[in-house]
Amino acid sequence: MALGTRAAGALILLFGLHASHVRHLTASQLTRCDGNSSLTIDRHPVLLPPRLARLLHQLAEAPHTRAALTRTSRGEPWLFPGLVPGRPTSQTGLSSKLLPEGIDTRPARNAALVALAGDLPAPVLASILGLHPNTAVRWAGFAKTSWADYVAARAADLREERNTTHQKQVV
Repeated sequence: MALGTRAAGALILLFGLHASHVRHLTASQLTRCDGNSSLTIDRHPVLLPPRLARLLHQLAEAPHTRAALTRTSRGEPWLFPGLVPGRPTSQTGLSSKLLPEGIDTRPARNAALVALAGDLPAPVLASILGLHPNTAVRWAGFAKTSWADYVAARAADLREERNTTHQKQVV
């Protein structure tokens, strides 16, 4: 399987990213720190599994045949450059590469989001993947998970923070 196809498929299958989001990723969103790699998906960097990190770094460092034409208007290289100069690959083009490999993007994304919603509270899922909070709650509903314990623990943490801050102000 081609490097770009493997990378795009892994991002969709692991993180439930929409193909349109995957195709707009740039090499500058991929970072290394202390031996770990992360990918900034929305506003937050997401720690990558080592094999996926190696795959994405290979993709970012791979020479493109249209080297001068694979960059964004800001000069950042696309991870998935398209045929049109300065543009990422099209969503149709990306999907057409994944489908012969058995990855139908919509069902693959849906399955990944249900799995993630079963493991992460909706607010965390929304924040990490850049989903609207209502969308994350809907996915949690599909996963049939209740995060009441998370909400209660978070509320307790916030109360403790307020008490600590208030005590510091009094002293």
